[in-house]
Amino acid sequence: MAFDQISLTRWFGQCVRHTSNSAQRTRRAFRTAATVSVLALFTVSCSETPRTATNFCRQLAKELPGITQPSATQAEVSSMLDRYKRLGKVAPLAIEADWKSLTELLTLASRMNATDSESVQAVVDMSYSTKKAADAAAKWILETCAVDISTGLNVGPSG
Repeated sequence: MAFDQISLTRWFGQCVRHTSNSAQRTRRAFRTAATVSVLALFTVSCSETPRTATNFCRQLAKELPGITQPSATQAEVSSMLDRYKRLGKVAPLAIEADWKSLTELLTLASRMNATDSESVQAVVDMSYSTKKAADAAAKWILETCAVDISTGLNVGPSG
């Protein structure tokens, strides 16, 4: 009987130690994963350009005069879409929704089939529906960046 109790006690002690070591490894792995996740989150959030009026106006200056050129070919529309997407990444909250609407219009236009009347009509319809967004964005850009986006001309000191 004594032998069985000693064996049982030894076996139980090994199980407890094994479980304890396993729990420690699990906690250590969890802490490591949490630390890596937090660091990755900070790296990603710090690497994006802040969505400020100043950054938007700077990006707009880089995209001019290409953004004011008429787009006649698919390549030109695709190029314009790329410009709008770059601007959309720094668009401040004040015009973010309007800019997104304009970018969606250009996305639709870039996929348009000029020989398909329904495809053309979809772009025309969306053009009409985004007019308010275009006007609001143009007004904000004129007031904030001192640029008339329809011509690309500076009309005053930017602020």
